[in-house]
Amino acid sequence: MSEQDLPRLNPSAQLSALLGIGCRSGATVVGLSAVRRAKGLALVFASSELAQRTLRELARLERGGTRVFQVQAMEVLTQGFGREDAHVIGVLRGDLARGLAKHIEEQES
Repeated sequence: MSEQDLPRLNPSAQLSALLGIGCRSGATVVGLSAVRRAKGLALVFASSELAQRTLRELARLERGGTRVFQVQAMEVLTQGFGREDAHVIGVLRGDLARGLAKHIEEQES
């Protein structure tokens, strides 16, 4: 899968709030290097402003079952936990990831 094939996500305030809770609970990892090191990721949100090579690298995570989304307005997602500078957010498998996936599916339909 290439970066062009990554699904695009329009972030919402509710999604941002859920990610903020995840940050406080330890269910998320923030930043490219943290996502690279993390094991057991269910979801990754990547800024569409990232370099094409980085987006291709993140797209390869889908082989291991991680859903990767390109986000146009990343600051909408990161404002929930005060990290407007973050370009990549990973969500570990668990309740938060299931809740986020359900929210995304409802948003897409």
